[in-house]
Amino acid sequence: MTTNESKIDKGNVCDLNYLSELMGGKKHLIEEIMDVFLKQVPEELQSINDAIEKINYAAIKGVAHTMKSSVSIMGISVLTPILQEMEDLGSNGTSIEKIKELNRKLILLCNQAIEEIKIEKSKFI
Repeated sequence: MTTNESKIDKGNVCDLNYLSELMGGKKHLIEEIMDVFLKQVPEELQSINDAIEKINYAAIKGVAHTMKSSVSIMGISVLTPILQEMEDLGSNGTSIEKIKELNRKLILLCNQAIEEIKIEKSKFI
């Protein structure tokens, strides 16, 4: 994957419309969810990295499953198939190299999402 491919058509990976609708446009609630995301996702990425390092398929499956909820509320639909595949591979206990490849994409896209959310959150201040 090239650097250009790491950003989906150089567009945003987040679609915060779902979050806004879910929270009824209430900025304080949207901001709270963003704060949780900004704290939780780096922790989840670290957990998945640790699980990959230890080749702990059950942990990979569990973290990937949990992350699907985190990313869906932020409208990061591009991550759903990546996390689903990581979850499936973790469940099957196979293909650590494929999991590592998916994890590289996951990290790039999550980092992009974090930056986008920080920018959106700064507009609330």
